[in-house]
Amino acid sequence: MSRLFFALLVFVLVSNCENKSIDQENSEADQKKINKTIALKNNIEKGRGVYFANCVSCHNNNPKKHGSIGPELYGVPIEVLMQKIVSGKYPENYIPKRKSKIMPLMPHLNKKISNLHAFINSS
Repeated sequence: MSRLFFALLVFVLVSNCENKSIDQENSEADQKKINKTIALKNNIEKGRGVYFANCVSCHNNNPKKHGSIGPELYGVPIEVLMQKIVSGKYPENYIPKRKSKIMPLMPHLNKKISNLHAFINSS
């Protein structure tokens, strides 16, 4: 009888530990989602600053609308932003929205392009 009681006690303890582990995993997963959301919001806010400091003079305040000189930017892939901003060229096989080549090079934005992309596509 005591062996059965001991086996039952071990079973209850082990199953209880497993439940805590699953709960801990769920809690960690929830925390990671929260951290990603906060990071994305930070990227969007940083990108907003970059956009309004460097882009609105030609592009619209709203990236979904045409600007006075530049086209709408919503939906532009990050590769296009990277190449156009840094080197002034478009990726191979990309068809530009406008044929003009008046956009100035802005290599100083190289490390801020991911933030800019996050803002442009968050609207």
